[in-house]
Amino acid sequence: MHDLTVKRATYMGLGALIMWTVEPLLISEVNGLPIFEVLTIIFFSSFLLTAFRLTKHRRWHTVLKQPAFIWIAGLMGICMSDFAYIYGAQYAPIAHVDLIDYLWPCLVVAFTSLLPNERFTPQHIIGAILGLVGIFVLVRHEVSLHGFNISHCIGYILALFGAVLWGGYSAFSRYHQKVPTEMIGMYCGLGAVLCFFLHLKFETFVTPTWSQGSLAVLTGISGAGIAYQLWDYGVKLGDVYLLSSITYIARIAAMALLVMFGKEPLTVSLVVACALASLGVFVSSLDTQSFKRLCKRMLAWVGFDTRAASNNNKAISPSN
Repeated sequence: MHDLTVKRATYMGLGALIMWTVEPLLISEVNGLPIFEVLTIIFFSSFLLTAFRLTKHRRWHTVLKQPAFIWIAGLMGICMSDFAYIYGAQYAPIAHVDLIDYLWPCLVVAFTSLLPNERFTPQHIIGAILGLVGIFVLVRHEVSLHGFNISHCIGYILALFGAVLWGGYSAFSRYHQKVPTEMIGMYCGLGAVLCFFLHLKFETFVTPTWSQGSLAVLTGISGAGIAYQLWDYGVKLGDVYLLSSITYIARIAAMALLVMFGKEPLTVSLVVACALASLGVFVSSLDTQSFKRLCKRMLAWVGFDTRAASNNNKAISPSN
């Protein structure tokens, strides 16, 4: 694949992460509305955006001809992962659910490495783990406050299920690169129908204010519409390993935005988490030679001489 194409796709994936950084702030403004009512608006807005594009460019045939397993995989990966996260938060503290859900970038790295023609390196998994540790530091107060309780296991299982679905879908999308990105809007359309019926079954309709309705539509167009499609293009053709690591910075940046707008307090944990996530992205972006040099410098810094160790190994090895 051409380097320019990879860079362009990676930048597009980064654009998705930037949009998702703003999404929690938007969602915080529609907290008073029932969950499935909000998701119906969000998914339907995403569908309308895609439907407009398909109609304008006369490309409906490109999505309608896709086989059933593509539709099912997309519905599971995008919509069911959201459902699992939301329901998980009903059974366990949100901090716990959020932490488990953010296993997905590590799972993207793991699943993608199993695909043909993929190059998997230690720095990719180390970078992802550093980001995950950053997320753990971010929520450690809640975790220490409530503790991981066995009674919350349903929520934990649902959160893990959602992470596996999204991580698996991202790898699935990379493998099926010829599936048009507009399929994202079709998945959201199906998700809107499901959410609408779930809303009718389990919730009472609450009339949104003009502000709430506008923000929900904006979230659907940006976070569930444009961002999902940018991410789809990014994982198909870009550096999926680097994007997975940058995800943790996006998550922490979202928390920073909530702090800036007075939604969350500024804590030492947030600062430490930012540092760990940044380090994770730095490690993931290194090529193999640079990573080896970094490891040697770190070992030398702690007093371990790699050259001396190598000479000792040669000295004790049997002669030919």
